[in-house]
Amino acid sequence: MERALFVRPGDGMEFWRAVLAPIYAALLAGLVVAVLTVGRRGPDSRVPRLPLVWFGLLAFGGFLLVSGLGNVAFVVWSSESFGRSVGIALLVAAALLAVRGTRVRSGSDLLRDSAPKTLDDAVAELRAGASTSWGVFQGTLDAQEELTSPGGVGCAFYEAELREVASDGRKGTLLSRERAYSPTLTLRGARIRARVRFSPASLMAPVRPRRCRTVCMPTPSAWVEGRPVTPEGAAVPEARQLTDEPWALSWERVGTAGETCFVVGELRRGPNEGSYELCGRGGGPALVVLGPEAQDTRGTLARRAWTHFTAAGVMSVAAALMLSRTL
Repeated sequence: MERALFVRPGDGMEFWRAVLAPIYAALLAGLVVAVLTVGRRGPDSRVPRLPLVWFGLLAFGGFLLVSGLGNVAFVVWSSESFGRSVGIALLVAAALLAVRGTRVRSGSDLLRDSAPKTLDDAVAELRAGASTSWGVFQGTLDAQEELTSPGGVGCAFYEAELREVASDGRKGTLLSRERAYSPTLTLRGARIRARVRFSPASLMAPVRPRRCRTVCMPTPSAWVEGRPVTPEGAAVPEARQLTDEPWALSWERVGTAGETCFVVGELRRGPNEGSYELCGRGGGPALVVLGPEAQDTRGTLARRAWTHFTAAGVMSVAAALMLSRTL
């Protein structure tokens, strides 16, 4: 007969399970409340350490429940072990989603509550004695290396989907995805430059279709016949062979050097004298918004943040149910 995890005959473990189960549930509920509370605080506030300690205790306790201690007999793939594993996985996913939602919401709040500062004015305030400066910083985008998007636009970064032209104006069949980023992005003011810490997920730019030409990759049959074909292997019509009319659209987000740019984050002094950098919470990537659609971006970020919070809440409840059944 199989014995339950952490249960030895006569060792009183059932008593401790009954005592620790509500404490474990209270820690889980406290973690959810703490994460949502932190998510509603100002974007320049620091993340408290106590929720991280609680999460560590939960993860450690879950690890003990799954792996067992000493020579305790347990079934590795029993239904209880599987339920605990799923509950812990849901808990970890909920915590990650909540942290991500907090970061996204901080960018939305800054766009809503902060008037954009020019980079030169912000640096002047920093030189006047401020240690750091949080807000929305306006300037022009610059890059160390210039790239060229599939649509032929010289830029600092791009993310593109190459699709066939659809007759109804919608996106056609996907041909390929391409993206590239300059290794260093900078925000340029009238006299000052600041290095921007970024990640692909922190770049916000409108998606626009641009005409482009793609290389027709011949199939083995076309090698013999010497005729051009589309990527699907179909023969290209003669009218298209004789004209330069593009037959694909690049749906791309492009950051053009010299374009108006808003960076949401923290302005700090750089490692070298007279250098500055823009970063996000905890030194992470800052939010980079291209174009004048700052308010539209704020709404998009707010919806995305609450989507993360909702998913984190649902996963936390599911984790509580799974763990309560197996404790």
